[in-house]
Amino acid sequence: MFRPSGILANKLRFGSILTSRRIMASETQGANSTIKEVIQNNHDWVAEVQAKNPDYFTNLAKGQSPKLLWIGCSDSRMAVDVLTKTKPGDVFIHRNIANRIPSEDLSALSVIEYAVKHLKVEHVIVAGHTGCGGIKAAMSTDSVGILDHWLRPVKDLYIANQQEIDALPESERVDRLGELNVIQGVNTVSKLPVVHDAWKEGRELYVHGWMLQLHTGLLKDLDVSVTSTKQVNSIYNLN
Repeated sequence: MFRPSGILANKLRFGSILTSRRIMASETQGANSTIKEVIQNNHDWVAEVQAKNPDYFTNLAKGQSPKLLWIGCSDSRMAVDVLTKTKPGDVFIHRNIANRIPSEDLSALSVIEYAVKHLKVEHVIVAGHTGCGGIKAAMSTDSVGILDHWLRPVKDLYIANQQEIDALPESERVDRLGELNVIQGVNTVSKLPVVHDAWKEGRELYVHGWMLQLHTGLLKDLDVSVTSTKQVNSIYNLN
């Protein structure tokens, strides 16, 4: 009787494991109505798009050239394409809890570098939203696990502006700290060398600060846009 050994045996064993996992995944997916609905929605969407434009996905696969970089919160209500009526390929997106942009965060910095230097976006939008859970947590003394470390700078921001924030009605305090957090994000982006390089090249690049007002669905411009090195302290203008 033939008994496979060595590399062949490992391949057969690995293939069997993959097949079993695929079957289990398929059974789980079929039993989960939420996942099943999401997959079906995707199929319906593809069919609708192709009916209108048979070449849509062929063209989409050729590449991207977005004009916007959106740095926003991970909140599930912040559906960028829906609230801006944009299409796939229009907006390059980076999201995290409380839309923070730490100057040492390689993930955020890599996204910004790629968007500005390689995709050559024209607008960087730092976007917060009203009623942000991350901002609320930063203003509380309750622990939220590993997020305590992530939100520490937001707590520091609150302390630095506590007199102004605490003077507001309690219902407005979280949103004001959210706005200050966005403004700090705009300041951080506008100091980055890759942004300064784009300005030195004469490129049009705007850094904006917005707040999504969930109770109205409208975007609020905080009027803190930075458009050139002239708006940034010269100490950040590196040679």
